[in-house]
Amino acid sequence: ASVVGRMVNLNIPIEPRRGQVLVTESMPRLINYCLLSATYIAAKFNPALAQKGGGVSIEPTANGNFILGSTREFVGFDNRVDLAGIRHIAGHAAGILPCLKRLNVIRVFAGLRPYTPDGLPILGAVDGLEGFIMAAGHEGDGIALSPITGEIIAGLIVDNKTDFPLEPYSLARFDANRTERSDS
Repeated sequence: ASVVGRMVNLNIPIEPRRGQVLVTESMPRLINYCLLSATYIAAKFNPALAQKGGGVSIEPTANGNFILGSTREFVGFDNRVDLAGIRHIAGHAAGILPCLKRLNVIRVFAGLRPYTPDGLPILGAVDGLEGFIMAAGHEGDGIALSPITGEIIAGLIVDNKTDFPLEPYSLARFDANRTERSDS
């Protein structure tokens, strides 16, 4: 989003934040729901907490595997996994569910989340750029929020309205949202 913004002289404060994840081998069902530490949730909004490890999520799959995550790292567009991140996740998760120590990790991967400074997405029309509508910066909630985001943006495009105010999600909420326009 920030690259597209520069094309139209906007400073869009979205940057990539890497999340590393582990997948374990399967085992008989132990838990039925995702476990999230409070720090994992809070780290989305507080980069200082993310730097200290960012908490942990433990999610069982239908096949008995566990998805363990995740880091929240500012490393640019680097989506590679690293040993320090993987060790941190595994150690933290095993501290909560000690049986995880006996499971093999069968896969690791990393992805990039679009981070905004306040943890909220940027939604809506951009002042001064007719037809420029944003829906970006959902961080780790993009998949879960995609249906409602699509509905909101469709309402803006088709009817030029939404069912609730979008000002709290506007790009204008960030100071200095425009870059200096150049004549070159």
